[in-house]
Amino acid sequence: MAGALVAAGCSFLPTGYPQFCESNALLVDANFPGGNFDRCSVQDDALVSIVIRPEDAPPINESPWYAFRLSPKKAVDATIGLTFEEGYARYWPKTSTDGQNWRPIAAQRVNIAEDGKSMTVSVPLGENPVWIAAQELVLPPFYNDWLRALSAVPNVTVQTLGRSVLGHPIQAAMTPAREEAVFLFGRQHPPEVTGAMAMKAFVDTVFADTPLADRFRERYTIVVVPLINPDGVVAGHWRHNMNGVDLNRDWGPFTQPETQGIALQLASMEMNGIKPALMLDFHSTRESLFYTQLPGDFDMPVDFATAWLTSAKERLPDFEFKHDPRPPSGQENTKNYFFNRYHIPAITYEIGDELDRDAILGSTPVFAEEMMRLMLER
Repeated sequence: MAGALVAAGCSFLPTGYPQFCESNALLVDANFPGGNFDRCSVQDDALVSIVIRPEDAPPINESPWYAFRLSPKKAVDATIGLTFEEGYARYWPKTSTDGQNWRPIAAQRVNIAEDGKSMTVSVPLGENPVWIAAQELVLPPFYNDWLRALSAVPNVTVQTLGRSVLGHPIQAAMTPAREEAVFLFGRQHPPEVTGAMAMKAFVDTVFADTPLADRFRERYTIVVVPLINPDGVVAGHWRHNMNGVDLNRDWGPFTQPETQGIALQLASMEMNGIKPALMLDFHSTRESLFYTQLPGDFDMPVDFATAWLTSAKERLPDFEFKHDPRPPSGQENTKNYFFNRYHIPAITYEIGDELDRDAILGSTPVFAEEMMRLMLER
């Protein structure tokens, strides 16, 4: 249960508050995978107050995750007031009647305070439960099904690289050994769901039965690790794993079991003469952008990132994104680790939090195709 995970693994959430409250009209709870809030209370049957608080004391990235379920005892119009401690209403609320299919709540039913510290949502309830969450729930069973589908692609295997703090497997889909490898990583930060959506569309394009994808897989070993922080996803964390560590600041130290398993895989591939050629790390933020190295950081006639993003933009003139090249820094994230150690293009692939989901699915295959085309021209 998500509530049990939070109580067992977090230093900031008080353990005295159960993750539910109820009245004669409804039950409010977060006792499901991905569910989380700090505490709640119900007044006047259908007026609910919920406090959202991070898993660990600040400083912590302001990605205030929330996910809860409203189970009606009678038809009622519920009003949910959310208060964000150590954060703000970053995510527009989504709703579902089955926990699987989601849609944004209509604008007339949402009111966000001017300072962003609180939000009110009105929800009409009938006979059945309604879920409300910061983003769609994309949980380990989704990844299990996806990896199972990838394993059905010829010459693709799924391996367990290690286990998380709570014992969840850190799994990778891999193609046969070649001289060079491309690495695709995802879900280091639990709330970053649009990055997960883009990653799936990207990877499915790379593993598709097309001449371009077939040639790409013949040329490169591909390593896909789509769910690096399963514990944080299940517990409804804002940022960290169950040890209170931002996994995207643990590349190099490798102090956490989630990153250690990947580091061992990298070391094994190096020992077998496989050289990294490209790394993409999928995330989400307020707008779509790509963090890359500076063009002058490489002794190459063509800067891969600029060429890639330019060619994608030519095919997607209406898709808005930014290219944000930056010099190497001391931050121990995935991008810096792969560039500093292997001197290869290492790119953080960020998708806007509220980008239209159809736009994600429609645009991402183009980025995947242009990546493969340019890498095959090297």
